[in-house]
Amino acid sequence: RGGGGSGGSSGSSSREDSVSAAAAVVQVQQRRHQQGKVTVKYDRKELRKRLVLEEWIVEQLGQLYGCEEEEMPEVEIDIDDLLDAANEEERALKLQETLVDCYKPTEEFIKELLTRIRGMRKLSPPQKKSI
Repeated sequence: RGGGGSGGSSGSSSREDSVSAAAAVVQVQQRRHQQGKVTVKYDRKELRKRLVLEEWIVEQLGQLYGCEEEEMPEVEIDIDDLLDAANEEERALKLQETLVDCYKPTEEFIKELLTRIRGMRKLSPPQKKSI
């Protein structure tokens, strides 16, 4: 644009700029809203149950191994993997294998964990909507 820019054309150009800026803001908000939908595909209640269970597992492993979470050996308990197992016995075997280096008895932990996952559903990755 030129230096002084006086008169009506500058005013209408400024108005057009603010209108297109407002339209751009609306588009960004719509995009954010659409992105928000993609990240909320899981059932919140199921996620909450999963989070509570995982916190319980970490607490129990801390007691079994007698240490804080940061000091705990590499122990990975995959809830979805357990849910994939054919039956309770297979789940218990997987847990026993995972906890093989634990020096404390693990039977009560395994029994309680199997009780807590009963009725849970496996979480599949969210399906992205094509735009």
